[in-house]
Amino acid sequence: MKVNEAFELRLNEYLKKKNLSLYMFCKTSGICRSTIINICKGNTKSPTLGTLYDICDALEISIIEFLDCDLFVRENIF
Repeated sequence: MKVNEAFELRLNEYLKKKNLSLYMFCKTSGICRSTIINICKGNTKSPTLGTLYDICDALEISIIEFLDCDLFVRENIF
């Protein structure tokens, strides 16, 4: 799995937990929808740490919590 695919799955997991659509998440967080879509589609090869902080802040979780899952284990990423 590619990093962007893992990111998309994890983000969708949290959006579902919080009962948010991507549209509502972007609208309330102030993060451009195009930024999220470009990360998920792999158009953004290396999202900045700042962007990840913004996403996690909007989800009200830490970056460690976001990345702490099997999706991001090195053996699962190619």
